[in-house]
Amino acid sequence: MALAAMYLRLSRNEEQLDIEDILTNHRNALIKLAKQHKLTYDIYQEISSGVNIQRPQLNLLLSKLDEYDYLLVMDIDRISRDNAYAEQIKSVLIAHDIKILTPQGAIDLNQESNEMLFSFQAMMANFEYKQIKKRLGRGRLAAAEQGRWTMSNKAPLGYEKDKNQRLVIVEDEAKIIRYIFQKTLERVSANEIAKELDLLGWRSRSGKVLTTSHISSIRRNVVYYGVVKACRRVNGRVVDEVFVENAHQPIISKQQWLEVQKILEENTTGNFFNKRKATRRLQNLIYCNCCGRKRYIQIDGNGTDFIKSCFYKISNNKCRDRGHKYLPVEDYVINKVKEKKEDLEKTIRKLKSLDITDEENKFLSQMDSLEKQLERYEKRQKNLTIMRADGEIRKSEFLVMSEENEEQIKQVKQQLELVDIQLKNLKNTDEEQRRLEKIIEMLDRIETYDSENCNAFFKTFIKKIWFSTNAITNHNTKKEVPEVMIEIEWL
Repeated sequence: MALAAMYLRLSRNEEQLDIEDILTNHRNALIKLAKQHKLTYDIYQEISSGVNIQRPQLNLLLSKLDEYDYLLVMDIDRISRDNAYAEQIKSVLIAHDIKILTPQGAIDLNQESNEMLFSFQAMMANFEYKQIKKRLGRGRLAAAEQGRWTMSNKAPLGYEKDKNQRLVIVEDEAKIIRYIFQKTLERVSANEIAKELDLLGWRSRSGKVLTTSHISSIRRNVVYYGVVKACRRVNGRVVDEVFVENAHQPIISKQQWLEVQKILEENTTGNFFNKRKATRRLQNLIYCNCCGRKRYIQIDGNGTDFIKSCFYKISNNKCRDRGHKYLPVEDYVINKVKEKKEDLEKTIRKLKSLDITDEENKFLSQMDSLEKQLERYEKRQKNLTIMRADGEIRKSEFLVMSEENEEQIKQVKQQLELVDIQLKNLKNTDEEQRRLEKIIEMLDRIETYDSENCNAFFKTFIKKIWFSTNAITNHNTKKEVPEVMIEIEWL
């Protein structure tokens, strides 16, 4: 009695149906076919897309073709929907003299007409796959336009899907999302957040530890301020996109999300985040005014905190800005920060009297600057298109430069949205007063804070502290030392 290999493949699209029913129906049909031809058989079955060439069961079957005389499948598209891979399999089947049996009939690849029929059916299967994929993509976009979650079968952490495919908050998971965004606003790094979540025992839905990559992905996800976003790609490029705000209840506010994006964009190197416990109040904030590089703090031979001399190269010449005692710099910065209290109190008085002119002007000035930036980037985008049309730049160059410029446009638009929200929030004077009063309260108690909490507080409104001794490192102790330069760059 001849031996056959029976291959059963369930496609990803069918996985949403009753998997056992489908496999049972296919298996029964092929067993019946095997009995009609008086064949014994081995069964290989798996769930995989027809265009996937990494299929363990199919690869195992192909590696054991010497043992078989027939291949039993429901249809040619169950072998492969990829033209090139189908042709490779056909060559292997011909080399091993394997005949294909389907419920629709037999295919003997040694006959030229049957070989052509196999190739034609494989080509049609590939075409059908592309059409199905296109229809599914359009269906997902249409559903997304109605605010339904169609990106995947699983809802993102913090949500679950209701019967209408809309996202509903799961409070036990939502607290994790709020914690991640709040800690990011406090300038805590993804690595430190991951450690804290692990200590709290907060896990993913499957019970796994939340890694830095999970946290980085969560911080960028627009779904958490109520957005459903979907796109359709062709050859890796987006050809259609849907972006629906207020599609479901947000876990965080849009303002929080935008503030986090601003922090992430400003700190692409990660230097601005608290990667480890801060041992000094100005840790990771001091930068050299001569070369622009970060200045580090160490303990000298006498046990005194000391800002290290700078030795970074500038155009093959070392910077050599000399070191300085750390504490006087810290005291200077703390005093400057305390001076902010007067400005904050003045702002509160204006809010109470509904005089928000200065604050409005500040935000309007920021908006004007951002709008000019946006205008420049949009003009650059038009120029790139013209240069490409005139053949001045290659397609590859255009795609790279255009993508970079579009990312800049996206960032500026996000910043504009944030300033617009802040401007509107000025009308809500009670909330803004409470926020400013909390900052003043923290300023009054700043000396009581430990280094880590003080460092985190400073990073909410100080971008960089520019420092220089204005003197070159040398061993001449009698030489007159010029006055140091300290300048605070506020956020």
